[in-house]
Amino acid sequence: MKSKMNRKTTRRIGALPIGVAALLGSVALPGYALAQTAASSDEAMLEEVVVTAEKRAEGLQNIPIAITAISSATLERAGAKEVGDLVQLTPSLQFGTRSTNVFIAMRGIGQAGQDIGSQSGVTVALDGVPLLNHFMMNPAFMDIERVEVLRGPQGTIAGRNATGGAINIYSKAPANTNDGSLSATLGDRDRKGLKGHINRAFSGQLLGRLSFQREESEGWLKNDFIGKRNNDTDVFEVRGQLLYMPTATLSFKALVDYTRDRSDPGFAQILGRADPARPTVPELPTYAYPQNDPENLTFYFNEPNRRDVESVRATAVATWELSPDVTLTSTTGFIDHEIDLTDLDVDATPNNTSRFDLIGIYAQQATQEFTLTANLGERADIVAGAFYMRGESSEPLYLSLPTFQNYLVYLPEETLDSYAAYAQFRYQLTDQLRATVGGRYTTDDKSYEMVSSVAGTPRISSDSGKFSAFTPRFVLDYTPTDETLIYASVSRGFKSGGFNTLGDVSMPVNRFNPEYVWNYEAGLKAMMFDRRVRMGLTGFYADYSNLQQTVFRLNDQTQVRFPRVENSTSATIKGVELEAEANPIRGLRLTGAATYLDATFGFFCNNDPLYPTAQTSPSCVGASRDGELLPPGAVQLEGNALTQAPSWQYNLSAQYGFPVTASLNLTARVDYKWQSRTYFDIYNNRQNSQAAYGLLNGSLELASQDRAWALLAWVRNAADERYVSQGSAGSGANAAVTGSLGLPRMYGVTLTRQF
Repeated sequence: MKSKMNRKTTRRIGALPIGVAALLGSVALPGYALAQTAASSDEAMLEEVVVTAEKRAEGLQNIPIAITAISSATLERAGAKEVGDLVQLTPSLQFGTRSTNVFIAMRGIGQAGQDIGSQSGVTVALDGVPLLNHFMMNPAFMDIERVEVLRGPQGTIAGRNATGGAINIYSKAPANTNDGSLSATLGDRDRKGLKGHINRAFSGQLLGRLSFQREESEGWLKNDFIGKRNNDTDVFEVRGQLLYMPTATLSFKALVDYTRDRSDPGFAQILGRADPARPTVPELPTYAYPQNDPENLTFYFNEPNRRDVESVRATAVATWELSPDVTLTSTTGFIDHEIDLTDLDVDATPNNTSRFDLIGIYAQQATQEFTLTANLGERADIVAGAFYMRGESSEPLYLSLPTFQNYLVYLPEETLDSYAAYAQFRYQLTDQLRATVGGRYTTDDKSYEMVSSVAGTPRISSDSGKFSAFTPRFVLDYTPTDETLIYASVSRGFKSGGFNTLGDVSMPVNRFNPEYVWNYEAGLKAMMFDRRVRMGLTGFYADYSNLQQTVFRLNDQTQVRFPRVENSTSATIKGVELEAEANPIRGLRLTGAATYLDATFGFFCNNDPLYPTAQTSPSCVGASRDGELLPPGAVQLEGNALTQAPSWQYNLSAQYGFPVTASLNLTARVDYKWQSRTYFDIYNNRQNSQAAYGLLNGSLELASQDRAWALLAWVRNAADERYVSQGSAGSGANAAVTGSLGLPRMYGVTLTRQF
C-alpha cells in the first residue's frame, strides 16, 4: 500500500532540528529514509530525500532553494572521490586545480586570486564547519553520508562569502549498530587502496565510529627530463567519532580527523601559445630540448614539484532539546591545515632560470556557532543563530635564481575575526502559501602584514580593515498540490573585501572592496507519475556589483607586471537550471541536469597584459580604477563572459540493477557530463580557454542480495579525453598558456566486505 503524506505533514518534517539530523545522523534519520526507500522500491517510487540545508531536517522537495543532494551510494558508484568530481553529478558547477590552488565556481562565480587573501564565492563546509580558504576546499570523500550542493547566494543560513553557492559535506555519524566494512582497490598506474570503518554501540548511550583510507598510485603526468611522475596519489586519512546521549534530550558528538597527503601535483605546464602569432619558448630554434607532448601526458622541466599536506580537523556538536518544539545546537570547529610546496619549476621548461624553493600555506581556524530552531505553533517556525570564526594564515614564499639564493622572499600573514548573527522566520499564510523572511549581519575584521625582501632589500607593509554587510532573504512558496512546490525568492549575498597578499611589495598594499549580489529566483519542484519522476526547474537573475577580479598592472619603475585584485563595475548572470530523476521501471534510475548560463561583465575597462600596445577603446578613454587613470591600451570588456562560466552544460546518469541469481544482484551505471567552451581569463582569449568536451564514467557492480560483499569495476574518463581544467595566459615576446590538464582515463576494481 502506498505511503503518502499530505503537504502539511511533509512540511512538519521541519520539526526535526539540525541537531537530530546532523548529530544523530544515522541514528534518527535513516529510520525515516529507509522506511521511505522500502515502501518505494516495491513500486519503483522515488524515495523521500532528507536534507539539512536550512539547519533542520526537511524533504528536498519542500525547500525553496536550488539544491542537489547526493548519497554515499551514488558517490561510490559514480566514482566521485573528492569535491572536484561533483561536476559529473550537479548542474552549474565548475572545478579546476593548479598545483594546490583550487578553483570552484557556481553559476559563474568563483574567486579572484590565488593567495591566502582571496575568498571563494563558493563555500565548502565539513560537518557544519565552513572552511577558511580555497586551498582547503577539495577534501577527499571518506565514509560520507551525503553531499548537499546549494546554488546561488546563501547569505542567510550558510552565510560566509557564499555569493555563488555552498557545498556541505556530512560524514556518516556513529549508529546504534555493531558493524564494519573493508574495501580494497586495485587499478591502473599501480593503484592500491584500502578503506573501511568500524561502528560500535558501547551502550545505549555511547556510540563510536572509526573510519580510515589509504591510497597510492603512480603519477599520470610524465616529466621525461628528470624521469619523475607527477599527479600521483599518496593519501592517508583516519577519522574517529564518539556520540554520547546521556538523556533523551541531550547529546554530544566529537569528531577528530587526520589527513596526510604527499601526492605531488604538476605545478603548471606549457600548453600552447597565448597569442597565435607568438611562439612559446619550446618553439624557438635555440630550444635544445624535446617538445612537450600533452596528448601523451609528457612534459619536460627540471624541478620535481613536491607537495606535503597535513591537516587536523576537530568538531564538537552539542544538541539540547529544550522542549519538543525548541532545540539549541552548538557546533565548535578547529582545523590546522599545512601545505609545503617545494622545488617548484617556475618557467615549466628544463632551463635553469629560477625556482620556488618553498611556497608554504599554513592556516588555522577556530569556529563557534549556536543555532536555535523552534516551531511556533502549527503555522510558524524560526531558525536563529550566531557565528564566529578566527582565522590565521601565512604563506611564506622563497624564490631563488641560479646566482642568487632567496632572491625574493615573501612572508605574508593575515588574521581574520568574523562575526555574524542570523535569523529566518517562516509563516504558513494559508494551507498552501508560505512566506519566509530572513537576514544575516556579518562583520569581517582583517589585518595583514607583509615582511619581504627583493635582492636583499627588506620591506615591511601592513593594513587592516573591517567589512560589514546585511544580507536579507525573502521567499514566497506555494503548493498547489501535495507533490508540487512553486517559489520565488529575492536574496542578497556578500563576499568580504581584503588584501592581495602576493602583489608587488614595492607598491602600496593592494586592498580590494567587498562584492555584492542581489539574486532573483523562481523555481518549480514536482513529483509526478505516481512518484516515479522528480524534477526541478529554476530560473535566476543575479546582479553583481564590485565583482572581485585579478588583473595585471605594470610597475612603471621596474617595468615588471604584477597581479592586483580589483573590483569590476558590475556583472549580470541569467540562467535556467533543470534537474530530473526518474524510475521508469523497477531497477532503472535515470537522472540528469542541464544549465543555460549567460554570465557577462557590465561596463568594465581594463588592460590586457598580452597586448600592452593595444589601442584604447573609445569608451575607456579617461577610465579609472581605484581612483587612478588606467594606462593607455585599456579595452572594454563589457559583454565578455565570466571565467569558468560555460553557456551550456549538462550531465546524464543511468543506473540499472537486477538480480542475476537468487543471491546476486548486478548493477550497471554510466555518467556523462558535457559543457560548452569555458574561458579562463576575463579577456576571453580563445587560446586560454577549453573548447566544448564531454567526460564519460562507468561502473559495473556484482553484489550479494544483502550487500555483505560487492565487487565494483569502474572507469573514469572512459574515452581518455584531453582537456584543460585551469589555464593562465602569460605576456611578453614568448607568451604561453600554462595550466593543468584534467584527469586522463583511470580504471580499477574495488572489493567491499560488510561485516
